[in-house]
Formats: sequence, C-alpha cells, structure tokens
Amino acid sequence: MSPRIAKFTTRAAVMVLVPLTACHARVGTSASAPPLLTALSPTQVSITGGNAGTLTLRGRGFDSLNTVHFGTLRIPGVPRTNDSVMQFAVPTDNSFLPDRGPAPVQPLASGRYDVRVQTARGTSNALTVTLSAGGAR
Repeated sequence: MSPRIAKFTTRAAVMVLVPLTACHARVGTSASAPPLLTALSPTQVSITGGNAGTLTLRGRGFDSLNTVHFGTLRIPGVPRTNDSVMQFAVPTDNSFLPDRGPAPVQPLASGRYDVRVQTARGTSNALTVTLSAGGAR
C-alpha cells in the first residue's frame, strides 16, 4: 500500500496599517504644507470711527484656530469658518502688537498691510489689504 499524503492549504492574513493622517489628507494638498491664501476681501477698508468690519480670507490648510499676522500685529486664536474660509475683525489699533509694553494703544495708520495666516505647519503667503482713515476708496 502506498502511504497517503495529506494535502494542507495554508492561508495567511495580511494587515496593512495606514497612519491616521494619511486617511485625512486632502487631494492636492500635503498634510505638512503651510496654509495657502488665495483671496482676501474686501481689499480696501475704512478704519474711520473705530469699527472697520470683517475681513474674509479664502484658501486652504487652515487649522481650527490660527494666528493672523496683520502687518506687524499678531492676532492669535482666529477660528476658521470652514476648511477654506476664515473671518476676523479688522484691527483698528495696535492692541495686538507683540511687545507693545506699557505704551498707550495707538490707532493704525492708513496704508497697505500684508495679511498672513500661521498654523502649526508654517506661515502662508501674504495678501494685501489697504486701510484708509477717510472712508472706503
């Protein structure tokens, strides 16, 4: 008699581990890229009367809370409205100026101000807004 040879089938399970950040990466962006500003509106703002209104930033890569650089002013804790929009009150004085010390708060001068957004991944490109003390241009 010939010996019987048993046939065994081996099955192997393969598990692939994917980092959580890879699951949430947006198409066309890098999870480690700094934010990108694509639009700012309005581009001209009147600061007469101490209330200049709201500035809207559009782009991508915003965190839930961001730091906005408005010229030399640093405005911390600005929330995003959604993944591509942020809004904040246009500053009318230098109360957000870092290292202002005991100097009195001064109104902002008319002129052009670069606006940037800083997140944990870096600082965005700059877009420019013009402030005027004599009404909207």
